[in-house]
Amino acid sequence: MPDAIILAGGTAADGSNKAFLDGAGRPFVWHVAQALARTPTVERVVAVGPVERLTGACAGLLAGAVPERGTIMDNVVAALSALPGARRVLAVASDIPLVHPAALEEFLRGCEKEEADFYYGIVPQAVLEERYPGARKTFVRVVDGSFTGASVMLFNPAIVDRVRAFVERVLQARKKPWLLASLFGWTTVMRMASGKLSIREMEARAQEVTGIVPRAVVVRHPELALDADVDRPENLAIIHRELAARARA
Repeated sequence: MPDAIILAGGTAADGSNKAFLDGAGRPFVWHVAQALARTPTVERVVAVGPVERLTGACAGLLAGAVPERGTIMDNVVAALSALPGARRVLAVASDIPLVHPAALEEFLRGCEKEEADFYYGIVPQAVLEERYPGARKTFVRVVDGSFTGASVMLFNPAIVDRVRAFVERVLQARKKPWLLASLFGWTTVMRMASGKLSIREMEARAQEVTGIVPRAVVVRHPELALDADVDRPENLAIIHRELAARARA
């Protein structure tokens, strides 16, 4: 069974941290921690971010908290130091407070279907738009359909050092096609842009570049993809409405 990391680092220009936005009287990170704590197949849960705020907000839900160190991959490595012996680690963003155990379990079951080093959740566009009309996300069209990325991944800790630099470059280049081309090649980028690339072809190209085996896992729980993007107030409004409804239930 996997251990889990909650990525709760990062500070905006105004000094705020999305992990601690209010959600029906609780910070967003608490909702994520509670969902992980209630997921039967998840063992230890560690958060990385402002330690005092995390331990105060998530008392009793975490096995530990570690201070953030900079980049996303720096934070992943920092959190792994608090999970000795981990064989599989589930990383979850702190700004998807609508996440629930059934959604996490579906993703983890999907990861069991094929052996890989790295699994990344994707949600069909139609599923997200049907459940949350008005939500704004970036979708990628491939041969298999149109998808958006979920804010969850499962990985083998042994691969982190091998792919750390590459992942950092991908994160920096994700909105800059010319930089993506330098990583994956113009042919791959152009075929992706035109919707002529399949998920399997994308996985194969990523394996060629990184030397690890990646797999995309289709999840039909849009809560895994509805993050609190402050530049998209529509999403924040949906999140607040849904959390308020849960609190009243």
